[in-house]
Amino acid sequence: MENTDLQALYTELNATYFEGCLPPCRIAWSRQLTRAAGNIDVRQKTIKLSVPLLVDAFRVYSLFPTEYKVCGVLCDSSSLALREILKHEMIHLWLHVRGLPSGHTMEFRAKARAIGQPRTRHNITLPTPRSGWVYACPVCNNQFTRRRRYGHAVACSRCCKHFNGGQFDERFKLRGRKIIQKT
Repeated sequence: MENTDLQALYTELNATYFEGCLPPCRIAWSRQLTRAAGNIDVRQKTIKLSVPLLVDAFRVYSLFPTEYKVCGVLCDSSSLALREILKHEMIHLWLHVRGLPSGHTMEFRAKARAIGQPRTRHNITLPTPRSGWVYACPVCNNQFTRRRRYGHAVACSRCCKHFNGGQFDERFKLRGRKIIQKT
């Protein structure tokens, strides 16, 4: 989607969901944004959108279209996912314009539900990193990646919360391995 199309979509969503109260905002695509589908700098009024998550992840390699939940909304195309992410980022700006904290607060969640977004996250498959570390919990097998190695012992927060009242427990110590890029 071209920048003029993004600006037109922003204007449409502003009129439909925010009574046109949001100021103009610069919108740009980013290849570096790989963990979040979008982000906003409310002070600079700049929204960045992830090419890997909003374009590349929806490329169809099978008979059936790819489907992801974006902010709790089932999206089977890049354009639907883009629309939901842009609405999400615009809520942050809407809160900022109103002088409220612009994080995922109660006000944020209430506005998101009001515009048809029951969740604040997406389940778009993240691209495989080319470098860094993969960590896994020995109990629940939950895995995640990090760019840098932890410098100290870290345990699975989910297991620590569930089995040990949120306190560190050696049983849930994460095991890490370096990502080795095959050429």
